[in-house]
Amino acid sequence: MHPNPIFHTQTVDRNIIFARERAFGALAVNGADGPLLAHVPVLVDETGSFVDIHLVRSNPIARALKAPAQAKIAISGPDSYISPDWYDVPDQVPTWNYVAGHLTGTLERLPQEQMP
Repeated sequence: MHPNPIFHTQTVDRNIIFARERAFGALAVNGADGPLLAHVPVLVDETGSFVDIHLVRSNPIARALKAPAQAKIAISGPDSYISPDWYDVPDQVPTWNYVAGHLTGTLERLPQEQMP
């Protein structure tokens, strides 16, 4: 997700639909020795307020998660290189267009009996 708001062209509802349809992302949390990352399936509820993911017990994030922790999931979609020649004007630079969204929230382990 580009930090400049001018590039945020979709509504929150459209971003939730994107995350639901893509259903896969990179989970990031802070670990004791630095950032921890895992690629995870993502099931987003209708409102975008709750996300289910799955981590195997041996995953470093699952092993480190002793209490709820702040987390972010980056959902990536299509991307493409854009040549400066495309603009058909001098002195342009290349760019990379992409679709992405970030889900931010609290990650917590569910008790075994609540897992599907």
